[in-house]
Amino acid sequence: MKSNKVFPILAILVLFASPILITYPSVVSAANPSVPEFTVAYVDHSYDVPVTHWVTTNPYTGEQITHSSGGEHVDNRTIDVTIRYQPFTPFLDGNQTVQLYYSIRSKGHFDDWTDSTSIHTMSEISPSGNSNTIVSINIQYWDVPQGGQIDFQVQAYYSYVTNTYSGSCFTGSSTTRVGESAWAGTQTITVGNPSTPGPTYPPFTTPCPTFNPYNPTPTPNYPCSPTVTPSQPNIITGVLTSLGWEQIAIIAMIVIIACFVVVVAILLRKVTQK
Repeated sequence: MKSNKVFPILAILVLFASPILITYPSVVSAANPSVPEFTVAYVDHSYDVPVTHWVTTNPYTGEQITHSSGGEHVDNRTIDVTIRYQPFTPFLDGNQTVQLYYSIRSKGHFDDWTDSTSIHTMSEISPSGNSNTIVSINIQYWDVPQGGQIDFQVQAYYSYVTNTYSGSCFTGSSTTRVGESAWAGTQTITVGNPSTPGPTYPPFTTPCPTFNPYNPTPTPNYPCSPTVTPSQPNIITGVLTSLGWEQIAIIAMIVIIACFVVVVAILLRKVTQK
């Protein structure tokens, strides 16, 4: 084969390969998280506040005054939902960092998930590092009688938060889900004699769960500050940092293919010249 015919053929191969490389990442989506495993328990976190005494002196009369506080029993019985740890590494969706979160929902045992007036939902629950996530729920305001039964379900999902600004002023945020699991199988708890808690107090506590099915964590509204004109960035650095890892991988693969084509063309030319 003559060398002048090699270049058109290789060029055609590159043209066919480029669209495949460019469109492939757009059809690959993040897999949904695994359905979480969890348990529920009615736990007594109640405690006694010890009596403390202290003495002050009246600055005008010199009289010694004794004060005291405490001495009461704090009733703190909760339902603890323990979600089993599942490994997760944050990843990029475009330029957005995706995190793992959990949602918990509950209802009266004899009610229905699709049409219930007793459903409570909690969302935006972050995993507790490399350990099980424990959510302690105070049901004081739920009007659940002794012996009443409550159903619980847990869902895992991936999402990222996008903040919007007007100049340097924060104006709001929106949450986008990019993958979610099915709701885990129902766990039923009976409100009766609570068990004794372990040595570690739950890291996440809420006095009254929200009724909203989806309630993103609000972002603080910081005061406005004068807009500062940033220095002009390096063009190449700016382009690379604005690209996701998928686009960078595509560019790298195209460069490698181009180098391969040049090497093959040189070798074929040497072979045909012999």
